[in-house]
Amino acid sequence: MFALLKRDLYLALYSSSSFFYTSSFFVLVLVILPFLFGTNDVQLQVLFKGIIWIGLSLSILLTMERIFNADYEDGNLDIILQQNPSIEVIIISKYITHWVVYCLPLFIVLPILSFLFYVSLDSFFLIFLNLFFGSLGMVFIVTFVSALTLGAKRTIFLKAIIVIPLFVPFLIFGTNLESWPILLALSMMSFVLSMYVSAYGLRLYVE
Repeated sequence: MFALLKRDLYLALYSSSSFFYTSSFFVLVLVILPFLFGTNDVQLQVLFKGIIWIGLSLSILLTMERIFNADYEDGNLDIILQQNPSIEVIIISKYITHWVVYCLPLFIVLPILSFLFYVSLDSFFLIFLNLFFGSLGMVFIVTFVSALTLGAKRTIFLKAIIVIPLFVPFLIFGTNLESWPILLALSMMSFVLSMYVSAYGLRLYVE
């Protein structure tokens, strides 16, 4: 697992545009809000709680092709599967890598953006918890969808149709600052489902 993590993180850092892709998208979405809706403190706080989930969802959705398809297209997936007999180890390494590369940058810039949108410290802590648990569940979901559709051509719209309804529960509960236990439960269920479905999809590819 550590070898896979080191490899994927090295590739992400080598391609700096990939590493900062989601955080840049996230920041740009939030920066334009005051120009559209004014600078009212209460209004900006309400918008911030909702728009961060939209930005997170789109960022994860737009990068789901890089979970398995990037290795599939350059032939490295076959080598990874041959050198690692445990498919579960490969899946878990992809979870960690995808979250670190495409979600962690969002949490790094989140304190600054919260300050700009007049979010209190207590609210920021709850928003952080919601985003942390919700982002994990979303990564689990896109991973098993990516594994199931591995090798299919021009399936980005199909993947979006599958993924977006599965994101809806996270979006509904994510805007409620007291709902982090529900998001934790959703993420745990997503993890169990993702492990089985992702392993099934990779085994189908191997066969």
